[in-house]
Amino acid sequence: MHLKGFIIGCVLLSLSGCASIIAHEITRAHGSPLKGEDPDVVKRQVCDSKQYCISRLNLPGYDNKYKRFSLEVDLQIKRKRKIWRFENDAEKGARTKPLTEHLIIIFPGYHQHADVLTLHQKWLTITTGADVIVVPSPESSDSFQFGLDFTAPLLAEIQRLQPKAVHLVGFSMGALAAQAVAQHTDNARLYLFAPMTDFAYSTRALYNMGYKDKFYTAFISPKTLDEAIQIVYDKSGRTLTDTDLLNHLNRITSPTFVYASSADKITSPKAFNAVQNHYIDVTLFEDLIHLEMVSFFSVDIMSTFVSDLLGRQVPNNETATLGILCDYKDTDCLSQIPED
Repeated sequence: MHLKGFIIGCVLLSLSGCASIIAHEITRAHGSPLKGEDPDVVKRQVCDSKQYCISRLNLPGYDNKYKRFSLEVDLQIKRKRKIWRFENDAEKGARTKPLTEHLIIIFPGYHQHADVLTLHQKWLTITTGADVIVVPSPESSDSFQFGLDFTAPLLAEIQRLQPKAVHLVGFSMGALAAQAVAQHTDNARLYLFAPMTDFAYSTRALYNMGYKDKFYTAFISPKTLDEAIQIVYDKSGRTLTDTDLLNHLNRITSPTFVYASSADKITSPKAFNAVQNHYIDVTLFEDLIHLEMVSFFSVDIMSTFVSDLLGRQVPNNETATLGILCDYKDTDCLSQIPED
């Protein structure tokens, strides 16, 4: 949440309307990250019966487009830097397609851009054989609604496609829309990474991590931040019940896999202690901050997720499926990444 300029503005305005200014910055549309700049990616509209539409990114025919190619992303989070590389070589043998005729929908988190997710979209398309699409991040809507306004168009798209199964992958705030779609989809499976269980908790955590020690925040009281959070709810037309992920998950009957970290200060893994639902499986990781959890910054996360997705144990060293994830200075690991 890029609140610095707005908080300074609050100070200059003697705090007049400060909560409204902060709420506006939280909810304003920054433009959809779905730019369609990747030549392999096609952006198209999906709409509900009332003609409310959102964009989706998909890769038509990508699975058969290239016989040999590689994907690579250089990830840097704070002082940690890793490189992920995935190689596909169809000439060495045909890949099995365990999720052919399935649909995977990826729900980005708040301000989570689609560039890295597009690479993972390609990876999942090749690895599973499924149709994989990416939807916008929650703040991309003209009217911020925590991403829940995506539900009706996506349900209409699922009805149109009639997949054998629907795999809903939600990151952080994206978990809200993912579970909302699952509630109305008989053949759904949920995969939630560092899911946001409490909007107010996450907002305060982001504020404390990014701004609490700045001199100008001495003028901003906790009450002002609470007022801004309430304004967000009022303007979105959504309620605390709508965003109560834990309450929704307690009633869900779709197989659900939650991936959380004890080091995550944005979303609390302890919240899932209150969930009593045998359909939900929680995997707890250690020492991974929120951004690392939603960026596949660990091979353990990747192997656990893919094992749940494919319904078989995928070991960390199965590079044909997972690719290779290396620390930037790990020369032994990097040596396994072929040169272009």
